[in-house]
Amino acid sequence: MLLHSSLSSALPVRSYTSRQWPTGQVLPLVAGIIAVLLGSIALGTDIFVHYYNWVQMQKAADSAVLAGANYLPDDPARSIATAQTFAESNGVTAAEITSTTVAVNDLSITMVVQRTVPYYFAKVLGMSNATLQVSATAGPPPGGTSTVGCSSFSCVQSGTTPASCNNIGDCQLVPIGLDHNTVYVNGEQITLQQGQVGPGNWDLLALNGVGGNNLRNNIANGASQVVSVGDWILTEPGKKVGPVDQGIQDRIDQAQSVDPNGTFSSHAGNNPRVMVLPVVDWEHQNGRKNVQVDAFATVWLDSYSSGQVTVHFISQVIANSFGDPNAPNFGGVGHPVLSQ
Repeated sequence: MLLHSSLSSALPVRSYTSRQWPTGQVLPLVAGIIAVLLGSIALGTDIFVHYYNWVQMQKAADSAVLAGANYLPDDPARSIATAQTFAESNGVTAAEITSTTVAVNDLSITMVVQRTVPYYFAKVLGMSNATLQVSATAGPPPGGTSTVGCSSFSCVQSGTTPASCNNIGDCQLVPIGLDHNTVYVNGEQITLQQGQVGPGNWDLLALNGVGGNNLRNNIANGASQVVSVGDWILTEPGKKVGPVDQGIQDRIDQAQSVDPNGTFSSHAGNNPRVMVLPVVDWEHQNGRKNVQVDAFATVWLDSYSSGQVTVHFISQVIANSFGDPNAPNFGGVGHPVLSQ
C-alpha cells in the first residue's frame, strides 16, 4: 500500500479538456470558403449558358448549310434562301445571321451566325455580355454521283436499302438509259430519241421488275432500286409508248401541284420534273440483255411525244446519293457534306 501510494503521488496528473477554435478565426475562414464556392457555381452557370448557346447555334448553322447546299451549283439564290429559312426554324433569328454566301464556283455555301449572350453572375466582376460566333460550310462532294436510289444517306455505304417510291414524284431515278456517248452541257436543252445507239439517244431499262405496268410506275414514281456506277442493268425491249407517255405525264401533272412555278434553272428539290437518268453503254445491245451503268445524268423534263423526250441538262444534288471524285460528272452530284 505504501508503494502504491508513492507511485501515485509521483506520476503527473493530466487534465483532458475539449479543444475549441477561437470564434474570431473560424467565421472569416468559413465565409471565404462559401464565397469561393458560390463564385465557382455562379461562373460555372454562366459558362454552361454560353456553351449551350454555342452548341445550338452550331447545330442550326450546320443544318442550314446542308439544306442550302442541295440547290448547288445551279441555284445559288435558292440555296441562300433555304439556308436562312432552316437556320431561323432552328432557333436563330434573322438578325443573328451575319452572312450567308455561296463560293464563286457555286460548289459550297457558308453561313456565319453571331449572338450576344449576357452574363448573369459574372456581372459582379464587371462582365456584362459575351459575343458568340459560329460558322459552317457545306457543299456537294467533288466529282459525279456513284450511287443513287438509297432510302437515306447512311444506307449509301451499304447499298442495301432502296428508297420507298410509292407516290408520283417520290423518287428521281427513272428507267431511261441515256447513251454514254451523249455530251453533257449544263443548261442545254436537248431532244433525246428512243431506240437508236449514239449521242442524244436512249432506251428503256427494267428497274425493279419488267413489264408495262412496272415501267409506268417506275417513270411516274421513280424506281425503288439502289444503282451504282459499274452495275449491270437489264433492259426493257420495245418502245412501249403508252406506259412511257402515261408515266411522264403523271410527273408533269404532279409538278403543277408541287412546284407550279418551277423552271429548269430554279425549282424545288422535290419537283417531279427532275429526273435522274442512268448513263449506259448501249453498244452491241439487242433484245433483253444487260447494259453497264457509266454515270448518272440529272435532267429537267420539258415534254414527251412518241419516243422523244425533251429535257434540259441540269446540275443538281441527287437525294440520298453518294458522290465520288472518280465518277464521271453528268450533272448529278452527291449528298452534301460539311467541310468546316
